[in-house]
Amino acid sequence: MKREGLMMLVAGVVLGAVLGFIATRQYYVDKMAQVPPAPQVAPAPSGGPQGQAQGEGAPAFDPTQHEAMLAQIKAELAQDPKNVEKRVMMGNIYYDGQKWADAVPWYEEALKLNPNDAGVMVDLGICYRNLKKYDEALALFAKALKVEPGKKQALFNQVVVYALDKNDKAKAAPIMKELQDRYPDDPMVKQLADQLK
Repeated sequence: MKREGLMMLVAGVVLGAVLGFIATRQYYVDKMAQVPPAPQVAPAPSGGPQGQAQGEGAPAFDPTQHEAMLAQIKAELAQDPKNVEKRVMMGNIYYDGQKWADAVPWYEEALKLNPNDAGVMVDLGICYRNLKKYDEALALFAKALKVEPGKKQALFNQVVVYALDKNDKAKAAPIMKELQDRYPDDPMVKQLADQLK
């Protein structure tokens, strides 16, 4: 079970990274065209952070590009402090770098400005989960499901937290059934179901 739990943790992180990347890819592409080229840096040693996947076919962004993006978005936020999209982008950049604690305040501020964004609720919940704040994560997934019933990422992450983090398979089981009923052909859902057997 320990190995399966680790596999689900990795699957949850990868799924979150893929979803975060999809949500921000076009923004990155547009903004990177405006950012001055980053200085050349030596590659990280083998086995370091470069080896972490961001999703199928997704180009990796090196840390200097993220830093340039962060600086530019912060400058834009100074001019437009109520811009929800840019706050989400800040959270997504930290999320992509697995800097969960750094992503949290940006997502929280975005939700204060736009309290009905189910996607941001899920991303913030995943950050809390990775910070081992499981009850806060579950509350956000539940809230996301009230805003967007049947949201796959919220259901998926509820199952992961209940089954793997809290070891409460009784609570995970009906959510897993709903997930399978709604998304019977989704490979991640099938993999999760197999791992919980």
